[in-house]
Amino acid sequence: MTLDGLRSSRVLITGASGFLGRYVREALLKSGVPAINVLAPTHAEVDLVSAPQVVAMYEWLRPDLVIHLAARVGGIGANRAEPGRFF
Repeated sequence: MTLDGLRSSRVLITGASGFLGRYVREALLKSGVPAINVLAPTHAEVDLVSAPQVVAMYEWLRPDLVIHLAARVGGIGANRAEPGRFF
């Protein structure tokens, strides 16, 4: 996809409020993607482990491109205690 194509696309970023997602969102906005086309639902709006909510999110937002950055995080201790949960 070209930069011009990206600027006219509806871009969904999962995890846009997280460590990496914030930077990706800002980079898209700085590159000229209109803020209205950068779609960044919060966990409070969409629970990505709920299939019905994910289906509803796609129907609601109708993105052209998805950048999936959402993850379960918890730090080193949590990762050691429950590695499978974070895999």
